[in-house]
Amino acid sequence: MTYSTIADLSGLPFARVVRRDADGALVPVDSETADSRAYRDWLAAGHAPTPLPAPTLAALKAAKFAALADRRWRAETAGVTVGGLSIPSDAATQSKLTAAVVAGVLDNNYAVTWKLANGTFQLLDHATLIAVAQAVRAHVQGCFDHEATLTAAITAAADAAALAAIDIETGWPA
Repeated sequence: MTYSTIADLSGLPFARVVRRDADGALVPVDSETADSRAYRDWLAAGHAPTPLPAPTLAALKAAKFAALADRRWRAETAGVTVGGLSIPSDAATQSKLTAAVVAGVLDNNYAVTWKLANGTFQLLDHATLIAVAQAVRAHVQGCFDHEATLTAAITAAADAAALAAIDIETGWPA
């Protein structure tokens, strides 16, 4: 009988479960089941589970790219403050702002009651509407620009240590 270490979706090994190689069964390491006792006896006899294979640089980069895309999305949708107004910056708000700006371009007297991030409403005149839309657009573009810079760094990383040194958590537009 042999056993193997298994990992979660992020690649981190499970500390309390192993896989029995003969049938693929998952065996809890520290329970009082017959399977768990058999595993502990196997360990006591001097055996060790087959370790996880070392991830390739390509796999590490793929995971880093996925984490980066998620981090950019969180920064992008975190909202912005414009003239003391807290404005959402999610995709739906971006789309609605675009429509409102188009209406403002067609009618310089256009004003709209806008729902702020805190749930209150504020009348945005033409000039304020343009300023809000520009600030949200700049925020979103800043997030994509930062993601592009980090993507280039991830792509250029020559090994796992260089890849691990790339900080995807800081430097995002506020």
